[in-house]
Amino acid sequence: MRRAAYILARFAEMVISSNSRLFNAAIFGGSTYQTVSARAWIEGQTDAIWARRRMWIDWVFWFDADHCKAAWQQEVDAARKTLDRAGATPSQPGAA
Repeated sequence: MRRAAYILARFAEMVISSNSRLFNAAIFGGSTYQTVSARAWIEGQTDAIWARRRMWIDWVFWFDADHCKAAWQQEVDAARKTLDRAGATPSQPGAA
């Protein structure tokens, strides 16, 4: 039963992430490789509109401390893992 719950939870997470990537591309003209939350973290560093979006997203996900930053870090970690598997030279930790 625990395995089935894990699979269901991962599936739900992947569906939510896919929808966020779709919204980033279709609504905000961004990349399909990046969620709206991760983009809000990056773009919010220099763009006031994205900074407001980041604040709103972090407020909606109040139970996930600093959600946008965590989403960005998760995407960076996944990219590094992909590079490692491919045998490519990954960037230095913290350089992204």
